[in-house]
Amino acid sequence: MNELQLAGCVILNKEGEILLLHRNTAKRQQWEIPGGKLDPGEDAVKTAAREVREEMGIEVEIVRELGTRSFSEDDYTMIYTWFLAQITDGIPVVQEPATHDRCEYLSLTQLSQMADELSPNTRNFLWEISSGLISI
Repeated sequence: MNELQLAGCVILNKEGEILLLHRNTAKRQQWEIPGGKLDPGEDAVKTAAREVREEMGIEVEIVRELGTRSFSEDDYTMIYTWFLAQITDGIPVVQEPATHDRCEYLSLTQLSQMADELSPNTRNFLWEISSGLISI
């Protein structure tokens, strides 16, 4: 199985809700933490910030690394690193409407009640938080 390195940003609002993107493609309909694949020679911090800029048109400051977990999808092992980030410029708006149809802040309680609507990566993140392995 091939491996892919990915990174993304966990962005919170004042209420502690997490900003997620809703993927709406023929293959997948799911809520996702914004992020994506590392480009050759790119480190995970730069990838996380670049992906958020590309997907939602915002600039962020990376606060700290939260953790890394892997999951399998489409014959790949995805190794995903989450970073806590804060918005420094812009308002989140979907920039890739062919892939995502909306972005919203959702509470941990809401997320725990919609596990079947979450990407494997977002489920992993929720599990890490609820298990106390990650604090935000």
